[in-house]
Amino acid sequence: MLHTLLFLCMYFLGFVLAITTNPAVSFALYEAVYFFYPSDRWWGTNVPDISYSFYTVILMLGMLARELAKGSAQPRLLSAPQFRWTYFLLFLYGIAWFYAVSPDEHFEAFIYYLKLVVIVSVAFKLVDTTRKLDLCLWGYIFGSWYVSVLVYQTGRDRFGRVEGIGTVDSPDANGIAAAIAPSLVACLYYFWTKSNKLHKLIFAFAGVFIANALILINSRGSFLAAAISIVFFVYYMFFSSLQRKSQKMIAVIIAVAGIAGFVYLADDTFFARVQTMQNVEVNKEQQTGATRLVFWASAWELAKDRPFGSGFQGFNFYAPEYLPEDVDTGSRNRSVHSSWFEVLSEVGYLGLLIFMM
Repeated sequence: MLHTLLFLCMYFLGFVLAITTNPAVSFALYEAVYFFYPSDRWWGTNVPDISYSFYTVILMLGMLARELAKGSAQPRLLSAPQFRWTYFLLFLYGIAWFYAVSPDEHFEAFIYYLKLVVIVSVAFKLVDTTRKLDLCLWGYIFGSWYVSVLVYQTGRDRFGRVEGIGTVDSPDANGIAAAIAPSLVACLYYFWTKSNKLHKLIFAFAGVFIANALILINSRGSFLAAAISIVFFVYYMFFSSLQRKSQKMIAVIIAVAGIAGFVYLADDTFFARVQTMQNVEVNKEQQTGATRLVFWASAWELAKDRPFGSGFQGFNFYAPEYLPEDVDTGSRNRSVHSSWFEVLSEVGYLGLLIFMM
């Protein structure tokens, strides 16, 4: 019941605040709804079966239309180089439909990507001040915290992972871990910059849950990404030429507290999985981190024969032709397990270059 009340209060309050105070709240609400994902939660039957994300996007569009009607200055989409490259990549995925190995599936994936681009474009137009950007990051942290609570309540399965708590486009453990990992660094940033002790406590509270979730989920890639990001952040705090009062001392305290907290939260199951990253031998019958190197090499060979890509899940389709004959990890129609090589296999060399830019 608490989950239901939390979601409904958040949803209705988000609509009210977006309309009456700040239009950027609409995007923060969209982020939170993405993580709550009521249609696939055990408490989802307690709320009306409607597309909450859809109506939140309608709210975003309405807020943008109102701001434009007021004559408010809005940032130009094409002023950000990332948007120019994003639109170019969207165009390539549209062209790839004509030669995709699975045209229907490719078209569906293209529509998902198109929706994403539209939503982020609207958000960019709405978020034109630092204050509004803070609201969006807070919405992201709030959603990540909620998923972390679900991870804590669900616990690991017999394989040492936490499944069944993902979102519509990140249903598996690795996907949802990657989705929440950056929020841990955002918590660290706000803990550092906020002067109000209550605010510091809130972000520390959220950060502990998110860190615990990453450990329980046992996603090696997400843990490594979060660890490297935190090390870089603390390094920047300590050596930056722009120093706040007692900043170096705070950096040391954060580092010590982080190490102590990690040692407390991590368990034998987590350490055992992390140690598997040291395994560089390819297991030809079971998928490991090293086996994925074989997948990536095969994707590169695929690109040589199909330089413009093969459309959505092109590697999955052609993998049996390019994987070594003695590599069979349950199925030879494998995913490539890399965003970079996935783009390469779907829209070719030009697509990979644009994605990198």
